[in-house]
Amino acid sequence: MTENTSSETAAKSALLIFEIGTEEIPARFLSDAISKLKGNAEKLFCEYRLCFGALRIFATPRRLSMLVEVDRSQTATQKEVWGPPENAAFDKEGKPTKAAESFAKSQGISIDDISIGEKGKGRYVFAAVKETSRLTSEVLPELMPRLFDSFHFPKAMRWGDGNFKFVRPVHWILTIYDNQKVPFDFEGIKSGNITRGHRFLSPASFEIKDSKAYINLLKNNFVVIDPAERKKIIFEGARKLASSVNAVVIEDEELLNHVMFLVEYPVTVLGSFPPDYLDLPKELLITVMKDHQKYFALEDGRGGLVNHFVVVSNTRQENAETVRKGAEKVIKARFEDARFYYEEDKKTPLMDRLEGLKKVVFHDRLGSTYSKCTRVSALAGFLADKCRPDIKEDVRTAALLSKVDLISGVVREFPELQGIMGGYYALNEGLRKEIARALKEQYLPKFSGDKLPESDTGAIVSLADKLDTIASFFMLGLIPSGAEDPFALRRQTIGALLILVDKRYDIHLKELSIEALKPYDIKDREGVVSSIVRFFEQRFDPIFQPAGYSADVIASVIHFVGDKPLFIIKDRMDALMQLKANSDYEDFMLVIKRINNIASKTDIPPVNKSLFAHEEEELLYSAVETAAPQILTCIARNEPSEAINILINLKDPVNRFFDKVLIMDKNEDIKQNRLSLIKTIQSIGHQIADLSKLG
Repeated sequence: MTENTSSETAAKSALLIFEIGTEEIPARFLSDAISKLKGNAEKLFCEYRLCFGALRIFATPRRLSMLVEVDRSQTATQKEVWGPPENAAFDKEGKPTKAAESFAKSQGISIDDISIGEKGKGRYVFAAVKETSRLTSEVLPELMPRLFDSFHFPKAMRWGDGNFKFVRPVHWILTIYDNQKVPFDFEGIKSGNITRGHRFLSPASFEIKDSKAYINLLKNNFVVIDPAERKKIIFEGARKLASSVNAVVIEDEELLNHVMFLVEYPVTVLGSFPPDYLDLPKELLITVMKDHQKYFALEDGRGGLVNHFVVVSNTRQENAETVRKGAEKVIKARFEDARFYYEEDKKTPLMDRLEGLKKVVFHDRLGSTYSKCTRVSALAGFLADKCRPDIKEDVRTAALLSKVDLISGVVREFPELQGIMGGYYALNEGLRKEIARALKEQYLPKFSGDKLPESDTGAIVSLADKLDTIASFFMLGLIPSGAEDPFALRRQTIGALLILVDKRYDIHLKELSIEALKPYDIKDREGVVSSIVRFFEQRFDPIFQPAGYSADVIASVIHFVGDKPLFIIKDRMDALMQLKANSDYEDFMLVIKRINNIASKTDIPPVNKSLFAHEEEELLYSAVETAAPQILTCIARNEPSEAINILINLKDPVNRFFDKVLIMDKNEDIKQNRLSLIKTIQSIGHQIADLSKLG
């Protein structure tokens, strides 16, 4: 049974191979090109009614390839083609008009095959037209040029006399289906079954006669077409070489993903450099190796850099010695440049560089970077007063000096080292370690999942910097909309939220926003503050849903964002998540729903005990009187779980009250008094969260 099924499947489909051969494509474009080729192919196969299997997309610097099993013929289908309205297609006697006859003729059917159906608000004629099934081999010459033409790159070029644009000049197109060439001509380039090997190691063209041999034939010609395989070769090779000198590779997924798209035939080579360069900052050496040369840096088991590196060549193992010598010569020259900049930078104290920031524009409507630093220093001092007054001087100094390394030689050459180099320069001139650490941590977190500042000095400087940027651009009305966010305000907002939660600073966002806006003369200050707080609210879901918090729990506390410290809000979310896992949760929520369904939406008079007519009223009131101060005490101590447990204990007296007492009494005073009792319970619950939002 299995053998028959396999043979039927094999007979039903055949392998399609599509390869575009080009000049070397920049590595940064290839990951996106893989996604585009996959997505565009899937859309076209569906449009042409071709059933297909899993698409395998490969890319090297010189080629984009696709391998996929495709059925040998299109799927037969039937579609409805709508024509004119019924009253236009048939006269009063029901005879077809010229409009009906023309419609039938256009669809290749007789007038008797026309149907009438409802469409929108009227009745129209339509025809059920069968779409014939064509052989895939007949369809592909139409489909493949469209697939080729569907590519759009951030940067493209023309070559020769044609008008077609592609990321790099195209030299060949290979298209084979069922071991047969798929003939088409695109901008003068004819498709065929010819491909080429490695540009230098096997430059000759060769035929692909058997599709299943495609990958191995390329490998025999020094092309490892699968990026994942090249990545594995590079990673394992680098790790093995590092082990040979008692070191480990500094893991860098970004560099690994980039290098695998630089080569078709990866060979890892171990290089070294004079150990005296290890006196330079570790981050500087790593950046030179990574950004300038795409080398992998190595470190010892204690996190210290070693004077070895791994370079990935695009040639034979036999050429490793030549590669090594060349790599070592180049990296030494790069390190000499880095040393020159570093030594020159150390000659000028950071405070002396501060004046130079007056010439560096932060934004044309917000003044210089010097002005930015003074604002951040003031805001950081305010934060320190509130959260860590003992480190206020360090915080203000670090904030004032936070951007001075932007005009240093090293940072001009390597912008990604801003902050880090400032920390080294601070240590070099004898400033306190906490100041140096804050300079290094000021930009954290830089991206989603990045580490947060560990020191309070660094956290406060980072927080002040982010809040100043957010407030400044909101003051100007430059608020992100849609996908546009030129000043990365969303990222800065998320970073500020994460720091406030992590450090558990006892300060709320409205207070912070008001302080951050103090340097500016604003007409609608309250409106800008509200806009900033709303912007922070909108970042809650992207932060906390991936961390496991449900949308309803987030919604139940979101209204506290402006007025409560964020760590308190997070603690309440933790307590609510525990509540949802509680076996009493469903029963408790039924009580909450009963309360919310009947509680007044407006303010009503306080409870009057003299109007009680039932024991259940008195028992509930007594329970509420006992519970309310206990809940408020727990909230004041930030013990939300305890507050929720006390509230849950009101479940039984509330249910008895609803079951035994008619709330909507004919006597208006009694009715309002009972509603007031319900409103009191609802108000107590709102002190913890908006429980009506919980699902």
